[in-house]
Amino acid sequence: MRKDFYVFRHGETEFNVQHRQQGSGIDMDLTPKGKAQALVLAAKLKPYRLEAIFSSPLKRALQTAQAAAASSACPVIIKEDLRECFYGDAEGVLQPELAAEYPEVYNNWNNPEVWDIAYPNGESKQAALSRVWKQIEELLWEPYSVCGIAIHGGTMGSLLNYLHYDFAKIENCAVFHLVYDGGWRIDGDLF
Repeated sequence: MRKDFYVFRHGETEFNVQHRQQGSGIDMDLTPKGKAQALVLAAKLKPYRLEAIFSSPLKRALQTAQAAAASSACPVIIKEDLRECFYGDAEGVLQPELAAEYPEVYNNWNNPEVWDIAYPNGESKQAALSRVWKQIEELLWEPYSVCGIAIHGGTMGSLLNYLHYDFAKIENCAVFHLVYDGGWRIDGDLF
């Protein structure tokens, strides 16, 4: 059984522009630029003939998923466990302040060797990855062969770390092609 998943990050939000930490505790709409990015993403995904898009319930991911679904004429199915990591006390804080206040967590968040880290009162990187990965594995039992998955920068980075994919930065509306064919692999580069 082969399944193709096009995993994508949501479009731009105001907190992305301001460089503020944005987890599951903050539910923001897309900016006008984010909406435009979602339309460009929709055009990129259209040739893959998505049969469904599974989305985080957070507005920024859901709005991006809805734009892609309109282009592909497929349903959007909300999956609670695809939501972003909850960053606790770091939610809404400027990135430079996080780097100064919590340097160990901030500097190691995208390190593929470090998993047991969390901001104070937040979800750990490992817990967020486990939640999202379990949900993705459960998608194998859905009746679709080619699907989109609308998620977030933090959880997308953790997935890429887990799958041993080296990356520098995950832009808004970046996509990777995740394939299951008896085992998991990333097909190609981020696009």
